[in-house]
Amino acid sequence: MVNIKVIFSDIDGTLLNSNHQITNCTKEAVNKVVQKEIEFILISARMPSGIKAIYNDLKIQSPLICYNGALILNNPEVIGNNKILYSATISKIDANKIYEITKEKFPNVSFNLFSYDQWLVENKEDKWTKQESDIIQVQPMVVNVKKHIAQDEAVHKILCMGEPRLISELKSELNDSLLNVCCYRSKDTYLEITSNDASKVLGIKALEAYFAVKPGEVMAIGDNFNDMAMIEYASIGVAMGNAPQQVKDASDFVTKSNDQDGMKLALETFILS
Repeated sequence: MVNIKVIFSDIDGTLLNSNHQITNCTKEAVNKVVQKEIEFILISARMPSGIKAIYNDLKIQSPLICYNGALILNNPEVIGNNKILYSATISKIDANKIYEITKEKFPNVSFNLFSYDQWLVENKEDKWTKQESDIIQVQPMVVNVKKHIAQDEAVHKILCMGEPRLISELKSELNDSLLNVCCYRSKDTYLEITSNDASKVLGIKALEAYFAVKPGEVMAIGDNFNDMAMIEYASIGVAMGNAPQQVKDASDFVTKSNDQDGMKLALETFILS
């Protein structure tokens, strides 16, 4: 049995069920893991405020990986220089180009910008923004996004939301623009954009150094394409039963779905048995 010291868990579609909740039995399994002095790290595309309630519900004290590795916090309760373990931002030039392309060619796509623990939009009544707000239970701030970018303020993530066809076309357009960013679809209607210096694997490597653990002592659990690299990297890579087949094929173990307490099964199989 591999001696796992750190577990990295995706949130949506993995830790949470389809109702965006953690079941009691999954929570109990996580608590048992923590009692064994194994770090349980939440790693997500979400902003810090979108994870804090889950972090507190699980009663964990581990660092937090936000925006798919673009921002790592030692303590999600406080944002400050002493709490930031890692920060990778999109350049002003690239952020402005993404904004211009989206607004000019894809006006029906919702443009959302994230800076530290701020979610910045130009229209909070947009249906896509309202949908995301309901999911993560955070309210965005209405600002002049273009001005924010022009002032060279930090941009940790850009989220574009819209109909699948538009998101696919926007991704192709941005990939053709030779930007120094990583674009990936976390689902058919979401395009997540971060710096090339941010990824879940880079986040894992940063915390391997922080905890002085080896890659062979790491377990990673996820459900989608943006989790595939970390699943392949980890000594034990687990795909949820609700993951696409390509993600399952990249894993060492396929657990049950997020609506069948797949997280609990994975922890029992490799940690709690």
